[in-house]
Amino acid sequence: MSIHAMTAAAKAAGSQTALAKELGCTPQNVQWMCSTGSVPAKHVLKIEAVTGVSRHQLRPDLYPEASPTLNTNLRQISPPGQTSDGAVNPSSIQRTSKLAPPEALA
Repeated sequence: MSIHAMTAAAKAAGSQTALAKELGCTPQNVQWMCSTGSVPAKHVLKIEAVTGVSRHQLRPDLYPEASPTLNTNLRQISPPGQTSDGAVNPSSIQRTSKLAPPEALA
């Protein structure tokens, strides 16, 4: 819980009063959150949506820092522009062509 995060949120909203209107609470409630850094869980997601201050900054106890996404950990397997033509094993194609067509099974 960061006093700085809540102060930044109020500033991003325009004022403590403006943030209070967005949250549906009193300006005194927002002032208390700014002075203590204590943000009730019920307000965290709304504050994030309205101000852009992350939920992790507002309540790191509830929202730990996000781990890196899988995409950033994977390297590209094929070079750009390479197609998947010929990706199927030719022997698989030969085996399936020898099977009876679906109409023959009915």
